Amino acid sequence: MRIHSGLALPGLPAILIGMLIGMPANAHEINLGFNDDALRATYATGFNNGLRLEAGWLTDSDEGDVVHAGLLVVGDVVPGGQKLTGGIGARLAYLDGEGGNREGYALGVGGSLRWVIPRYNRFAVYGEYYWAPDILSGGDADEYWDGTIRLGYSVTKQAELYVGARYTGADYDDRPSILFDTGMHIGFELRF
Repeated sequence: MRIHSGLALPGLPAILIGMLIGMPANAHEINLGFNDDALRATYATGFNNGLRLEAGWLTDSDEGDVVHAGLLVVGDVVPGGQKLTGGIGARLAYLDGEGGNREGYALGVGGSLRWVIPRYNRFAVYGEYYWAPDILSGGDADEYWDGTIRLGYSVTKQAELYVGARYTGADYDDRPSILFDTGMHIGFELRF
């Protein structure tokens, strides 16, 4: 894997895979969110030590595709049972925009927050944001951003319905920017 400015990370995928072998996963999530033009599907798994791995695909019928994989460290933000969890990490994204010469990759840094509303514990507010400046982008991509906010309702402990807004896009070398997804979406998350 090569990052924009020539910084090479040889063997990094092999090292990460080696670290993960033997770590028992204790939670899995499948998330599907969509609107008229775009669909995002994500799979995530969590480990006992607070590590969370995710992989996903965002497709827009007019603008193109984003395939991503992420790594976060997740834990309680506030002690004392306030039900506020957060994560900090990175998301590697492959950006395939419609039109000529709009293919690239980016290593976005960011994180997430999830707050279960007190006294209404079936409702939760969730947000995440990742950003990759030029130095962490390559190929034709100059910049990448991916932000989501949503309000969810837990139908059961393992299933949540939600409504939210997503803003995902990229800037490219001497070409128009692409907004892969903007606006409202609905979806569900299954946890097992």
